[in-house]
Amino acid sequence: MMHRALRRMVALEDYFEDEETRRAYSYDASGAEGLPAVIVRPRHNEQLRRILVHANRYKLKVIPRGSGTGTRAGAVRKDALIIDMRGFDTITRLDTQLHTVDVGAGVTVAALARALEKKGYHFPLVPANSVATIGGLAATNHVTEESQLFGDWNDLVERAESFDGLGRFHTSKGKELDKVLGKEGTTGVLVTLRLKITKQRARTLDVFEVDNPSAALSHVERLSHMRGVLSIEYLDAAASQLLGLDKEEHLLVAYTSDAGGYKDIVKVESLLAARKRLTSTLWSQGYTHEIEASLEEEQIERFAARCKQAGQPCYGHIGLGIMLTAAKDTKAAESFRNGLVSIGAMVGGKHGYGRLLHDYVPDQVRKDVRKLKEERDYNEVLNPGVIV
Repeated sequence: MMHRALRRMVALEDYFEDEETRRAYSYDASGAEGLPAVIVRPRHNEQLRRILVHANRYKLKVIPRGSGTGTRAGAVRKDALIIDMRGFDTITRLDTQLHTVDVGAGVTVAALARALEKKGYHFPLVPANSVATIGGLAATNHVTEESQLFGDWNDLVERAESFDGLGRFHTSKGKELDKVLGKEGTTGVLVTLRLKITKQRARTLDVFEVDNPSAALSHVERLSHMRGVLSIEYLDAAASQLLGLDKEEHLLVAYTSDAGGYKDIVKVESLLAARKRLTSTLWSQGYTHEIEASLEEEQIERFAARCKQAGQPCYGHIGLGIMLTAAKDTKAAESFRNGLVSIGAMVGGKHGYGRLLHDYVPDQVRKDVRKLKEERDYNEVLNPGVIV
């Protein structure tokens, strides 16, 4: 009966309970698996509202999902109701005077880039995966290299529309955005976002050879006072080689000005694209378990030392205090993460927590989300097992 009611809420071609489709939705880029019960793809607000009201009434477990590119098992759960948000795929308003664009949560990074390029604009946070959806990236507060200059999603979203777990509609601005952005679909399902856009792009680049992360941090201190620094990336010798650099440690600094020594835009874009691809390049070499940590300055050297001891690459957004490595199996990844906890580091900080990193969620984050769920999802239907 519950499924028959859902079938009437969307078009026939947007309702799936056959095993083949359920299998296709049973995993995401994390490698985790969980066969859902049913999948629906709403295409407008009223359909989504009715689905959420129904789910709340019967206490169904609801998983909002975009393209399934997440690496933290946030879009996978056994026996769940999957809401495929890719039906919200329209770009409805581009304001070149206010430099904003209204985007459906299901719009992909590639589709948004194509639309903005026609007007000479782009959205400044550029993830490695171009098929990722805007809603999914905002829900996980996805950090990219460009966050060095442009900040996080709270800085770049002017307004967000969402539905909570009770099917109630919310328009969030200012501080209210924190109730839904970065909450991984646990406090609301994003439907439309008004994004700030820019014409600023990488124009030049510096590549500094450094002896160690501490030497890199001395550059970071100097660069933090400069205008137009777009990104500051640390690469150990292994990561440097994968970018086509010498087998030494490097600091890769991109500018929106002419401050950098590399001024050939083709070379600049080539190196930055290689950095974007680094995680997938490592994946192809068997490093399939990415590990990230938000670190204090004094912890970065210890992080790098642990990477060297484990025989793992070391790289990351050193200017933001977010460092990364990758392991070849689950056991090695868990051991490394637990080692980070032992030195007081915060695991996570780039792709959200999902179900994979549930045990590493900081106590204050958990407490904040529990409080929000009491207000917006007291029947615990939205993305159970994530954060709280």
